[in-house]
Amino acid sequence: MDIVARTEELLGSAIEIKLPRQHSSLFPKCFAEMKRIEDAYSRFIPNSELSRLNCHLGSWQDASEELISLLVLAKEFRQKTDGNFDITLKAVLDGIGYDKDYSFQKKQGGDGLAAMLRSALPPIQTGFARQAYGGAVQIDVQKGRVQLSKEIDFGGFGKGFALDRVAALLETNGIFHYYLNAGGDIFAKSAQGQAPWEILLEHPDDPSRAIGKISLNGKSIAGSAPNRRKWGDSHHLINAKTLKPAQGTKAIFVIAKTGIEADAYATALFTAGFEEGISLSRRLPLEMLSISSTNKMYKSPGFGAELFG
Repeated sequence: MDIVARTEELLGSAIEIKLPRQHSSLFPKCFAEMKRIEDAYSRFIPNSELSRLNCHLGSWQDASEELISLLVLAKEFRQKTDGNFDITLKAVLDGIGYDKDYSFQKKQGGDGLAAMLRSALPPIQTGFARQAYGGAVQIDVQKGRVQLSKEIDFGGFGKGFALDRVAALLETNGIFHYYLNAGGDIFAKSAQGQAPWEILLEHPDDPSRAIGKISLNGKSIAGSAPNRRKWGDSHHLINAKTLKPAQGTKAIFVIAKTGIEADAYATALFTAGFEEGISLSRRLPLEMLSISSTNKMYKSPGFGAELFG
Protein backbone atom coordinates (compact mmCIF):
# COMPACT_ATOMS: atom_id res chain seq x y z
CA MET A 1 0.00 0.00 0.00
CA ASP A 2 1.32 3.44 -0.96
CA ILE A 3 1.46 5.53 2.23
CA VAL A 4 2.08 9.27 2.47
CA ALA A 5 2.83 11.31 5.59
CA ARG A 6 2.21 14.90 6.64
CA THR A 7 3.45 16.74 9.75
CA GLU A 8 2.27 19.96 11.39
CA GLU A 9 3.01 21.67 14.70
CA LEU A 10 -0.12 21.61 16.86
CA LEU A 11 -1.00 20.89 20.49
CA GLY A 12 2.53 21.85 21.46
CA SER A 13 3.96 18.93 19.48
CA ALA A 14 4.78 17.67 16.02
CA ILE A 15 1.65 15.93 14.74
CA GLU A 16 2.37 13.25 12.14
CA ILE A 17 -0.39 11.59 10.12
CA LYS A 18 0.08 8.75 7.64
CA LEU A 19 -2.65 7.78 5.18
CA PRO A 20 -2.99 5.77 1.98
CA ARG A 21 -2.12 8.05 -0.92
CA GLN A 22 -5.61 7.78 -2.41
CA HIS A 23 -7.00 9.37 0.77
CA SER A 24 -4.47 12.21 1.08
CA SER A 25 -7.25 14.76 0.49
CA LEU A 26 -8.27 14.11 4.12
CA PHE A 27 -5.06 15.59 5.58
CA PRO A 28 -6.47 19.14 5.82
CA LYS A 29 -9.59 17.94 7.65
CA CYS A 30 -7.49 15.91 10.11
CA PHE A 31 -5.21 18.81 10.98
CA ALA A 32 -8.17 21.20 11.13
CA GLU A 33 -9.78 18.98 13.77
CA MET A 34 -6.55 18.97 15.79
CA LYS A 35 -6.45 22.77 15.50
CA ARG A 36 -10.07 23.06 16.62
CA ILE A 37 -9.32 21.04 19.74
CA GLU A 38 -6.24 23.11 20.53
CA ASP A 39 -8.16 26.38 20.07
CA ALA A 40 -10.95 25.17 22.35
CA TYR A 41 -9.05 23.51 25.19
CA SER A 42 -5.48 24.78 25.39
CA ARG A 43 -4.66 26.56 28.64
CA PHE A 44 -1.99 28.44 26.69
CA ILE A 45 -4.53 30.17 24.38
CA PRO A 46 -6.15 33.12 26.21
CA ASN A 47 -9.48 32.99 24.35
CA SER A 48 -9.97 29.21 24.47
CA GLU A 49 -13.13 27.92 26.12
CA LEU A 50 -11.02 26.34 28.86
CA SER A 51 -9.17 29.63 29.51
CA ARG A 52 -12.48 31.46 29.72
CA LEU A 53 -13.63 29.09 32.45
CA ASN A 54 -10.32 29.49 34.28
CA CYS A 55 -10.81 33.28 34.26
CA HIS A 56 -14.18 33.05 35.99
CA LEU A 57 -13.55 31.01 39.12
CA GLY A 58 -16.42 30.86 41.56
CA SER A 59 -19.24 31.59 39.11
CA TRP A 60 -21.36 29.41 36.86
CA GLN A 61 -20.36 29.59 33.19
CA ASP A 62 -22.00 28.11 30.12
CA ALA A 63 -19.93 25.27 28.65
CA SER A 64 -20.09 23.25 25.46
CA GLU A 65 -21.44 19.71 25.54
CA GLU A 66 -18.00 18.45 24.49
CA LEU A 67 -16.18 20.25 27.30
CA ILE A 68 -18.67 18.93 29.84
CA SER A 69 -18.14 15.40 28.51
CA LEU A 70 -14.39 15.83 28.99
CA LEU A 71 -14.91 16.98 32.58
CA VAL A 72 -17.07 13.93 33.26
CA LEU A 73 -14.36 11.68 31.79
CA ALA A 74 -11.75 13.44 33.94
CA LYS A 75 -13.85 12.63 37.01
CA GLU A 76 -14.02 8.97 35.99
CA PHE A 77 -10.28 8.75 35.36
CA ARG A 78 -9.59 10.34 38.73
CA GLN A 79 -11.79 7.83 40.51
CA LYS A 80 -10.31 4.85 38.65
CA THR A 81 -6.73 5.94 39.42
CA ASP A 82 -7.23 6.69 43.13
CA GLY A 83 -6.85 10.42 42.55
CA ASN A 84 -3.63 10.22 40.54
CA PHE A 85 -5.26 11.68 37.43
CA ASP A 86 -6.07 15.28 38.31
CA ILE A 87 -6.93 18.17 36.00
CA THR A 88 -6.84 20.80 38.78
CA LEU A 89 -3.06 21.25 38.94
CA LYS A 90 -2.70 24.24 36.60
CA ALA A 91 -1.69 26.59 39.43
CA VAL A 92 1.08 24.20 40.47
CA LEU A 93 2.36 23.93 36.88
CA ASP A 94 2.31 27.72 36.52
CA GLY A 95 4.09 28.09 39.85
CA ILE A 96 7.05 25.94 38.80
CA GLY A 97 7.37 27.66 35.42
CA TYR A 98 5.33 25.50 33.04
CA ASP A 99 3.24 28.49 32.04
CA LYS A 100 1.81 29.95 28.82
CA ASP A 101 5.16 31.61 28.09
CA TYR A 102 7.11 28.38 28.75
CA SER A 103 9.31 30.47 31.05
CA PHE A 104 10.55 27.40 32.98
CA GLN A 105 11.23 29.76 35.87
CA LYS A 106 9.83 29.06 39.32
CA LYS A 107 7.51 31.89 40.33
CA GLN A 108 8.15 33.86 43.49
CA GLY A 109 6.27 32.04 46.20
CA GLY A 110 5.94 28.94 44.05
CA ASP A 111 6.89 26.65 46.93
CA GLY A 112 4.40 28.40 49.17
CA LEU A 113 1.68 27.85 46.59
CA ALA A 114 2.38 24.13 46.53
CA ALA A 115 2.28 23.98 50.31
CA MET A 116 -1.03 25.83 50.35
CA LEU A 117 -2.54 23.35 47.91
CA ARG A 118 -1.04 20.25 49.47
CA SER A 119 -4.24 19.10 51.15
CA ALA A 120 -6.35 16.60 49.21
CA LEU A 121 -8.41 18.22 46.50
CA PRO A 122 -12.19 17.76 46.61
CA PRO A 123 -13.70 15.41 44.05
CA ILE A 124 -15.18 16.59 40.79
CA GLN A 125 -18.93 16.61 41.25
CA THR A 126 -21.66 16.14 38.66
CA GLY A 127 -25.42 16.54 38.62
CA PHE A 128 -27.77 19.45 39.14
CA ALA A 129 -26.53 22.76 40.54
CA ARG A 130 -28.16 22.21 43.91
CA GLN A 131 -26.18 18.94 44.29
CA ALA A 132 -22.85 20.18 43.03
CA TYR A 133 -21.53 22.69 45.55
CA GLY A 134 -18.31 22.01 47.43
CA GLY A 135 -16.16 20.51 44.66
CA ALA A 136 -13.25 22.00 42.74
CA VAL A 137 -15.17 21.33 39.52
CA GLN A 138 -18.96 21.47 39.59
CA ILE A 139 -20.96 20.36 36.57
CA ASP A 140 -24.62 21.08 35.94
CA VAL A 141 -25.19 18.74 33.01
CA GLN A 142 -28.88 19.59 32.59
CA LYS A 143 -28.22 23.33 32.22
CA GLY A 144 -24.92 22.93 30.37
CA ARG A 145 -22.80 24.95 32.76
CA VAL A 146 -19.70 24.60 34.92
CA GLN A 147 -18.35 26.28 38.02
CA LEU A 148 -14.67 26.04 38.96
CA SER A 149 -12.96 26.89 42.22
CA LYS A 150 -9.53 25.87 40.84
CA GLU A 151 -8.07 26.37 37.38
CA ILE A 152 -7.98 23.26 35.22
CA ASP A 153 -5.71 21.86 32.51
CA PHE A 154 -6.47 19.14 29.96
CA GLY A 155 -2.81 18.38 29.24
CA GLY A 156 -3.10 14.97 30.88
CA PHE A 157 -5.41 13.59 28.20
CA GLY A 158 -5.85 16.26 25.53
CA LYS A 159 -3.66 14.66 22.87
CA GLY A 160 -5.34 11.31 23.38
CA PHE A 161 -8.74 12.94 22.89
CA ALA A 162 -7.50 14.58 19.69
CA LEU A 163 -6.30 11.21 18.38
CA ASP A 164 -9.71 9.68 19.00
CA ARG A 165 -11.48 12.55 17.24
CA VAL A 166 -9.29 12.28 14.14
CA ALA A 167 -9.60 8.49 14.09
CA ALA A 168 -13.39 8.85 14.18
CA LEU A 169 -13.25 11.42 11.37
CA LEU A 170 -11.23 9.06 9.19
CA GLU A 171 -13.44 6.05 9.83
CA THR A 172 -16.56 8.10 9.15
CA ASN A 173 -15.00 8.73 5.74
CA GLY A 174 -14.39 5.02 5.20
CA ILE A 175 -10.65 5.03 5.97
CA PHE A 176 -9.50 2.15 8.15
CA HIS A 177 -5.75 2.27 7.53
CA TYR A 178 -4.00 5.15 9.26
CA TYR A 179 -1.28 6.21 11.68
CA LEU A 180 -1.72 9.21 14.01
CA ASN A 181 1.15 10.44 16.17
CA ALA A 182 0.64 13.38 18.52
CA GLY A 183 4.05 13.95 20.06
CA GLY A 184 4.54 10.29 20.94
CA ASP A 185 0.91 9.43 21.70
CA ILE A 186 -0.12 7.16 18.83
CA PHE A 187 -3.30 5.63 17.46
CA ALA A 188 -2.84 3.29 14.53
CA LYS A 189 -5.08 0.95 12.62
CA SER A 190 -4.39 -1.48 9.77
CA ALA A 191 -6.81 -2.35 7.00
CA GLN A 192 -7.72 -5.99 6.49
CA GLY A 193 -4.80 -7.87 4.98
CA GLN A 194 -2.26 -5.21 5.98
CA ALA A 195 0.45 -5.72 8.59
CA PRO A 196 0.14 -3.92 11.95
CA TRP A 197 2.06 -0.71 12.37
CA GLU A 198 5.46 -1.13 14.03
CA ILE A 199 6.06 1.37 16.82
CA LEU A 200 9.47 2.13 18.30
CA LEU A 201 9.64 2.78 22.04
CA GLU A 202 11.81 5.81 22.73
CA HIS A 203 14.72 5.37 25.13
CA PRO A 204 14.09 7.58 28.18
CA ASP A 205 17.76 8.55 28.44
CA ASP A 206 18.42 9.13 24.73
CA PRO A 207 15.60 10.21 22.36
CA SER A 208 17.72 9.17 19.37
CA ARG A 209 17.54 5.51 20.45
CA ALA A 210 14.79 2.95 21.03
CA ILE A 211 14.50 0.43 23.84
CA GLY A 212 12.20 -1.82 21.86
CA LYS A 213 9.37 -2.07 19.36
CA ILE A 214 5.75 -3.15 19.40
CA SER A 215 3.03 -3.84 16.85
CA LEU A 216 -0.13 -1.72 17.03
CA ASN A 217 -3.47 -2.25 15.32
CA GLY A 218 -6.74 -0.68 16.40
CA LYS A 219 -5.40 0.56 19.72
CA SER A 220 -3.51 3.51 21.14
CA ILE A 221 -0.15 3.75 22.87
CA ALA A 222 0.89 6.69 25.03
CA GLY A 223 4.15 7.38 26.76
CA SER A 224 4.91 9.58 29.75
CA ALA A 225 8.43 10.71 30.59
CA PRO A 226 9.87 14.01 31.81
CA ASN A 227 12.94 14.05 29.56
CA ARG A 228 11.48 16.36 26.90
CA ARG A 229 9.96 18.86 29.35
CA LYS A 230 12.47 19.02 32.15
CA TRP A 231 14.18 22.10 33.58
CA GLY A 232 16.37 22.23 36.68
CA ASP A 233 14.82 19.90 39.22
CA SER A 234 11.32 20.34 37.77
CA HIS A 235 9.19 18.73 35.09
CA HIS A 236 5.56 18.86 34.02
CA LEU A 237 4.35 15.52 35.47
CA ILE A 238 2.98 16.44 38.89
CA ASN A 239 2.10 13.98 41.64
CA ALA A 240 -1.46 14.96 42.63
CA LYS A 241 -0.84 14.11 46.31
CA THR A 242 2.55 15.72 46.94
CA LEU A 243 2.02 18.53 44.36
CA LYS A 244 5.62 18.12 43.30
CA PRO A 245 7.18 16.72 40.11
CA ALA A 246 6.71 12.94 40.29
CA GLN A 247 9.65 10.78 41.32
CA GLY A 248 10.41 7.11 41.03
CA THR A 249 9.54 6.46 37.38
CA LYS A 250 11.72 7.26 34.38
CA ALA A 251 9.27 6.36 31.62
CA ILE A 252 6.02 4.53 31.08
CA PHE A 253 4.24 3.21 27.98
CA VAL A 254 0.54 2.35 28.11
CA ILE A 255 -1.61 0.58 25.51
CA ALA A 256 -5.38 1.00 25.72
CA LYS A 257 -8.44 0.80 23.52
CA THR A 258 -8.71 4.56 22.96
CA GLY A 259 -6.29 7.46 22.78
CA ILE A 260 -7.82 9.30 25.70
CA GLU A 261 -7.59 6.22 27.93
CA ALA A 262 -3.96 5.54 27.00
CA ASP A 263 -3.02 9.20 27.56
CA ALA A 264 -4.86 9.59 30.88
CA TYR A 265 -3.62 6.29 32.31
CA ALA A 266 -0.02 6.93 31.22
CA THR A 267 -0.16 10.30 33.00
CA ALA A 268 -1.73 8.86 36.15
CA LEU A 269 0.51 5.80 36.43
CA PHE A 270 3.67 7.82 35.87
CA THR A 271 2.77 10.43 38.47
CA ALA A 272 1.71 7.76 40.99
CA GLY A 273 5.27 6.44 41.18
CA PHE A 274 6.77 3.15 40.07
CA GLU A 275 5.35 0.73 42.65
CA GLU A 276 1.93 2.38 43.04
CA GLY A 277 1.65 2.69 39.26
CA ILE A 278 2.18 -1.06 38.86
CA SER A 279 -0.43 -1.80 41.49
CA LEU A 280 -2.96 0.54 39.88
CA SER A 281 -2.32 -0.85 36.40
CA ARG A 282 -3.49 -4.31 37.43
CA ARG A 283 -7.00 -2.91 38.02
CA LEU A 284 -7.25 -0.96 34.78
CA PRO A 285 -8.07 -1.96 31.16
CA LEU A 286 -4.55 -1.52 29.79
CA GLU A 287 -1.17 -3.07 29.17
CA MET A 288 2.02 -1.27 30.14
CA LEU A 289 5.78 -1.11 30.33
CA SER A 290 7.25 0.92 33.19
CA ILE A 291 10.87 1.82 33.88
CA SER A 292 11.89 3.05 37.31
CA SER A 293 14.36 5.83 38.05
CA THR A 294 16.84 3.07 38.98
CA ASN A 295 16.16 1.20 35.69
CA LYS A 296 13.99 -1.55 37.16
CA MET A 297 11.49 -2.67 34.56
CA TYR A 298 7.94 -3.98 34.77
CA LYS A 299 6.07 -5.30 31.73
CA SER A 300 2.47 -6.46 32.00
CA PRO A 301 1.71 -9.87 30.50
CA GLY A 302 -0.13 -8.48 27.47
CA PHE A 303 2.41 -5.81 26.54
CA GLY A 304 3.86 -7.64 23.56
CA ALA A 305 6.96 -5.58 22.91
CA GLU A 306 10.27 -6.84 21.66
CA LEU A 307 12.84 -5.21 23.92
CA PHE A 308 16.33 -4.59 22.65
CA GLY A 309 19.35 -5.71 24.64
